[in-house]
Amino acid sequence: MARGAVGPGRGFGRGKVILLGEHAVVYGQPALAAGLGIGVTVRAEPADVDSLAIPAWGVAEPITAAVTAIKQALEIAAPFRLEGDARVPSRAGLGSSAALAVATTRALAEAIGRALTDVEIERTADRAERVFHENPSGVDVALATRGGFGLFRRGVGLEPIVAPPLRLAVGLSAEPRSTAAMVAGVRAIADRTPVQRAIAALGELATAGRDALADPAALGPLFDEAHRLLQILEVSTPALDELVVSARAAGALGAKLTGAGGGGAVIAVGNEEEVVAAWHAAGFEAFVTEVGA
Repeated sequence: MARGAVGPGRGFGRGKVILLGEHAVVYGQPALAAGLGIGVTVRAEPADVDSLAIPAWGVAEPITAAVTAIKQALEIAAPFRLEGDARVPSRAGLGSSAALAVATTRALAEAIGRALTDVEIERTADRAERVFHENPSGVDVALATRGGFGLFRRGVGLEPIVAPPLRLAVGLSAEPRSTAAMVAGVRAIADRTPVQRAIAALGELATAGRDALADPAALGPLFDEAHRLLQILEVSTPALDELVVSARAAGALGAKLTGAGGGGAVIAVGNEEEVVAAWHAAGFEAFVTEVGA
């Protein structure tokens, strides 16, 4: 039986950052990831018609297929007006769609008076992620829901890691990108021996990174090696490479693209303020953030 609206609801979903292991996670390798301190807050209000507005992303439209998938999972028939306050940039490899999906799931569940476990939130939000991305690994939704650090394996889930929060510089390439397209691009070349080796090596770096979280000096070289391997997977771009080179020149201990690539963002560890200043001087948007809190 469909659930009726009982009042307003509010929900939050975190952005995420893949520290090590992106793309490899699609092939059963581990990925080391962390929740961002920023994300998306959604407010749900009963309305006459469904609508969605996210001013920061320039979104103001009728309900999307992704939100419809969430409503169907929660057995909601009543219309809602959804308004999102997005502090994480969209299409930058920082888990914006998963943050939106988790925030919307929580807001709508609260609106109908339904308490959800983290597992239920992830399962519901994953339906929306499958609209956004053809073959999501699940790591974005897990971090959007739980935050912290974790080692993620597809089909197994997120293994939480206890570690102190980590400061990172994040630089935006200003190149919109599609996770689905980049995953498909890697799949098209996955039978090449160098690519297979790179995927396995990325998984090994993720495992090594778990033990280096408390030591930026040890984590930095892992970032550098991961970026080299991601270049072999053909997912970097000239702008991402420029951000990486600029970060190293500004004193970063290591830097790499994060997420699916093809645009999006670069992360750097060490001398974060100087790195962000260098990126700003080169015309890129950038910020310092704490992850894993």
